[in-house]
Amino acid sequence: MATTSRPTPDTVRSKVEGKVAVVTGAARGIGFATASLLAQHGARVVLIDLNESDLKKACAAIGKQSSYQVCDVSNWEQQMTLFETVTKNIGPIDFLVCNAAINPEIALLQVSAPDEHSKMNSQVRYNYLADEKNSEMTSLIRPPTQLFDINVNSVLFGLKLGLHYMKQHGGGRIVVTASAGSYVPIPSQPLYAASKHAVLGLCRSTAHMSEVAESGVSISWIAPWLTLTSMVEGLQATTNPDTLKSSPEDVAWGIIAAAVAENPNGKGYWIQGGGY
Repeated sequence: MATTSRPTPDTVRSKVEGKVAVVTGAARGIGFATASLLAQHGARVVLIDLNESDLKKACAAIGKQSSYQVCDVSNWEQQMTLFETVTKNIGPIDFLVCNAAINPEIALLQVSAPDEHSKMNSQVRYNYLADEKNSEMTSLIRPPTQLFDINVNSVLFGLKLGLHYMKQHGGGRIVVTASAGSYVPIPSQPLYAASKHAVLGLCRSTAHMSEVAESGVSISWIAPWLTLTSMVEGLQATTNPDTLKSSPEDVAWGIIAAAVAENPNGKGYWIQGGGY
């Protein structure tokens, strides 16, 4: 596996200054760190998330280089409106970071009380194999699929819309937040791992389509290992000194590295600690 290092601030500024960047899942965590870095280097950043109050706080922290749009990225119509609105009111989109994701299953690892853990483990929201039944106790409850709507469909929509709009002005860069779980099994989080495996396959395959080769658009992805965001709060691994951990800023720099690289199309960036 080849390694790379963080690009220099001058390199980043030369690539992103004055450009329009859209970051989904940007109100906190990796998305917020990425939007902050892009804005610090001169990009005009549009933060995308569901909660308007969180977005306002995030933009206030980042400053005048940022703005926001409320959007459910799992909704095709809302994403279409998002791309049209940003293009019309701010300018052609040069960078797209598809970062939004959820992971309900991880809550099982954040509960230490045995009774509470047992109760949650019997619910399909946290364990899709649970034998939970409906209120009449007559049939098994259908496993949830919202995770796939957000983690997979939002990327599917983002790739299609990003390509459509970017090719109209000569190209752009799309970076998708995949996961170490795109490559390795996670027995405690099978649906999350499945969604990230799907994202990896979607990005790898789409990057090699002729439509992408002819568009001037590049598609790359990052695969972070354990990252210290609110999603993993309470996990024992986060306090284990022997576990290699990344900060949101570490991962954001990986996204930036992919976004400004010379030939990033079809490439993935494994992120573990501060190494890429």
